[in-house]
Amino acid sequence: MNVLFVSNSTCQFFTDELYGIFAAAGLEDVTLALVYYGGCSVRQHYEWSQDKTVANYQLRIIDKNGLGVTSDYSLDRALDYARWDVISFDNNAKTFGSGKVETALGITEPYFGQLLSYIKEKYPDARYLWHEVWANDIGYSAPSFKVETAEKRTSIFKAKQGVMYHMMETYGIGGVPTGDAWEKVRDLPLFTTPLPEFTGVTRFALTSRIANGEFKDDYSHDGDVGGGQYLNACVWFEILSGRSCVGNTFRPKYQYKGHDVSLTDEKTAILQNAAHEAVEEFKKSIAE
Repeated sequence: MNVLFVSNSTCQFFTDELYGIFAAAGLEDVTLALVYYGGCSVRQHYEWSQDKTVANYQLRIIDKNGLGVTSDYSLDRALDYARWDVISFDNNAKTFGSGKVETALGITEPYFGQLLSYIKEKYPDARYLWHEVWANDIGYSAPSFKVETAEKRTSIFKAKQGVMYHMMETYGIGGVPTGDAWEKVRDLPLFTTPLPEFTGVTRFALTSRIANGEFKDDYSHDGDVGGGQYLNACVWFEILSGRSCVGNTFRPKYQYKGHDVSLTDEKTAILQNAAHEAVEEFKKSIAE
């Protein structure tokens, strides 16, 4: 299976865990590729697809040969890199800052329809997915789309959920409910209590990560030690493979200043079950 994520930094981190889960399930013949530009919107993707001089993307590939990252890629070049079986899309976080489906759709369309049509000319038989994505955490402070309260976070999640269902219905594509899985666990004390190894840290979340050996939480990207990356990977595994992630034996290893801060068995089990429940509920909603 060859999977291409047409995205921004949203999909930058969890593909390592996703490949590990695939490998543990005996499905190692998988290529996961991300063609991305930080903060890139669907509109920008489409406009760059029409300008053959633009090569602003990075291509990040992980497969059985390891991980590779190449800069100065165009979208067309990424599309030609392999014969893609699955191609996914999402929009940047700024699109959903209003917390309203109608506003988010007004920013996303007609560009998504145009981008999808363009890529379908190359891959008419590929499986296409819209990635729902999670809402940024309370405390996210970008001026144009702050997340100051739980109510605002919920409205942003609902906007992302609504846009996913709109895209599925309008274009006959599939969806990936990572945001649904986040809503199940993100406020549990087990995931919001800082690990003792992180002295001086007063806040912990699914967005918590280690970057260049130091603790970081930007309230937005899925974190490694926080569990967001693993949770996303579990949801994607179920959507892509049709198999349950519950009981999968892959365990990502994380180190912080000489300490093993990998996810505990308890956290891993909760994340697996949250992903599985989210996907099962998603499937049921489609069937209804």
